Amino acid sequence: MNTSTAPGFDDVLQEALRVSQANDGPAAISLFQQALTLNPQSAATYCLLGAEYITLGQIAESEAAYANALVLAPDFHVARFQLGLLQFTSARVAVALLTWQPLLALGDDKALKLFVMGFAHMAQDEFETAVNYFERGIVLNADIPPLNIDIQRVISEIRSLQEKSELHATTSTNTTLTSTTTEDRTQEADADVHFLLSNYQQQGPLH
Repeated sequence: MNTSTAPGFDDVLQEALRVSQANDGPAAISLFQQALTLNPQSAATYCLLGAEYITLGQIAESEAAYANALVLAPDFHVARFQLGLLQFTSARVAVALLTWQPLLALGDDKALKLFVMGFAHMAQDEFETAVNYFERGIVLNADIPPLNIDIQRVISEIRSLQEKSELHATTSTNTTLTSTTTEDRTQEADADVHFLLSNYQQQGPLH
């Protein structure tokens, strides 16, 4: 008599994680979806699914997965941060800030709050203030090390863009041309930083 049984939720989830680590995105997505059919109340699995979608550039699907995670677990701060980041990098800053609003109620010693503050100031072209918040957040963030690496890249990109803008301003002799070009540089800075952030891949604690 055949006594074999279908794999349970934990087995499927572990296999999905293994496949994900092997960088087989489509197979991992299929397994995460299978795990969710076995346990549709798993907010963590939705979060993992969202991370996998983003590695394949499937923004809408990733956003939906993070949103489902938050429906199941509104206090799932990492999922909320990632959802807001997707919205921010999709040029929906107001929506992102609304998504992030609960994170602003966290204590000043919480890295995610400081990172959100950094992005909020970055959206206002207040880059120096943004960098200050990012750097403070990095110091406090011991729970999600890969996030520190990505935030540091954002800081480096902001510094690089600032240096280019300042160099152009000091070498230009035409005030009108300088003003116009500085505005163009600011727009380029926004675009470059958003592009950088859009390449962010959720790893570490989610995998």
